[in-house]
Amino acid sequence: MRTVHEANQLSVLDDVRRALGRRATLLPVPLEPFVESPLEIDSNTLIERFIQEATAVRAQVYRLPGELRLVETIVEVCSRQNDEVAISGATVFGETDLRKELAARGLSTFVGNDTEHHQLVARLANCGVGLTAVDYAIAETGTIVLSSDEPNALLVSLLPPVHIALVRAGQMIATMDEALKRIGSEQIGRANPARSVTLITGPSRTSDVELVLSIGVHGPKELHLIVIE
Repeated sequence: MRTVHEANQLSVLDDVRRALGRRATLLPVPLEPFVESPLEIDSNTLIERFIQEATAVRAQVYRLPGELRLVETIVEVCSRQNDEVAISGATVFGETDLRKELAARGLSTFVGNDTEHHQLVARLANCGVGLTAVDYAIAETGTIVLSSDEPNALLVSLLPPVHIALVRAGQMIATMDEALKRIGSEQIGRANPARSVTLITGPSRTSDVELVLSIGVHGPKELHLIVIE
């Protein structure tokens, strides 16, 4: 049974049809199916676009031709902070002597894989720098993607005032659409899916009711991206 409101709407539409000399609603002309052809973009173009977009949102990007200057670049950023450096449980960090290299340069590091959650949060809040890897990097928006596959990645990226993220050229994705499809198939659509996926674009931003922008209120005030080709 139709409501009074629905009946009134139909009455108005009938009046419009009569005014136009029509007895029935015209059906829309079907649109041709549109499928955007994928663009073949080389790695160098993706990296340049990523750097451009990330820099535009106040991220600081370091492009390295290899891993030779990786430790030096991390030390350069961390030297501005006197506090401990928190390192996520990414596989790439466990396969290298990064902690030993940083310790040799006078930096104190912390990996909290076996630490109780409340203790981990308290310690990370007192760290000066958080170091993580990424799952993907989106060239279109200068965005990095972290998943829960990397232990403590979200906390390490969120609580210290400075976040350093390691990006490899092979992790570059052209568009947000492509990234979401890959996240759906590789992270969510598998038998043991990732619990969470986080997209980070630039340092933390907060705007009040007067649209006054503040940096670093609800997260890191600095984002440093090290891109390794």
